[in-house]
Amino acid sequence: MIRILLVVWVFSLGLMSQAMALPGASDPDFRKAVALWLDDDDRHSLPELARLAEDGNVAARLLLSRIERTDRGPSPYVRTLSDQQRLALFRPRSDGGRFHPSWLMVEMQKKNALARMLQMAGRPQVDVELIRGLRDAGELQATDHPTRIAALYGTHGLRQLLLDEKLVLPELVPYVLYNRLAPEPRGDGIAALRWIVQPRTPDLVSPDDPETLSMAGLLALGFGYGSLSPDNRWYKYVENWVLRSEAARPVADFCQRSCGSDKKACAMTMLALTGGYYEVIRLDSPLESVIGQERFLASKRARQSAFRRAAMARSETDDWLATIPEIARHSVCLANQVDAHRALFEAGDLKQDESQ
Repeated sequence: MIRILLVVWVFSLGLMSQAMALPGASDPDFRKAVALWLDDDDRHSLPELARLAEDGNVAARLLLSRIERTDRGPSPYVRTLSDQQRLALFRPRSDGGRFHPSWLMVEMQKKNALARMLQMAGRPQVDVELIRGLRDAGELQATDHPTRIAALYGTHGLRQLLLDEKLVLPELVPYVLYNRLAPEPRGDGIAALRWIVQPRTPDLVSPDDPETLSMAGLLALGFGYGSLSPDNRWYKYVENWVLRSEAARPVADFCQRSCGSDKKACAMTMLALTGGYYEVIRLDSPLESVIGQERFLASKRARQSAFRRAAMARSETDDWLATIPEIARHSVCLANQVDAHRALFEAGDLKQDESQ
């Protein structure tokens, strides 16, 4: 029954995600720039999007703002930009003032309803109508943050409404359930693990079991907080999810292309370096009105962003989250990839990588 409900849920999301037509989205130059961006070519795509935005292309304006806000694996090109260069690329030309409003703010002032919703989506306010509005506009992935806020700070009845009306992205259902149910040790990770293993053995996922609690720690917080041992009885379940879930597709695609026979260990290690389940699922299209989620997840951009995010992850003390030897204990192939990328970064010689 749970499997049938999940299929119906996903199907209903597909029906509701028809993209809105944005002014400028059909411009040949814009479409070419989008294709270049999806091919992970920021050096040529972003300046062209900036030019189009200055010329009044609404689609380019919204896309640039969303890339600036949501890109969790910046390209080498963007990483090498100075603050002023970054502002000049992503925002309107300065009028000499102190502040540099985003293109979203510019479009909000022009009464652009979608721009307003996308701007509101970044605020820590419980707003179910905003979630509904974004879904109606075809911007399902933009509901991620408002959904997390509603699940965290909303009432029990509101969380139930999110589930009953299917306003939640499927991969975020465990987050809502975690906040709806009675507290458990490492409850967010437990909820994610139950979601991953259902409908097979969810009743066996208990925080009273040390192996379960350890895997829950990994899913909740990532590297260093739980088990990455293949001997953990939940390891295969999580491994299968990373390799087969559409939400984690960029990770699986990167590891398949770059590590081949070591793809399983690579994928699990990337999951951990990214910060666990709730961070891996955030690799999304910045603007579904012009780049459908399926198209984004299948792109070179997605898999390279997934890798860069994992490779460049840092701890709270600003050290590398994991050293190369620590990564190599779990995946030698991924460790070699990360080592090469970090070496370029530390040498100040990051270049656009066209190899993957």
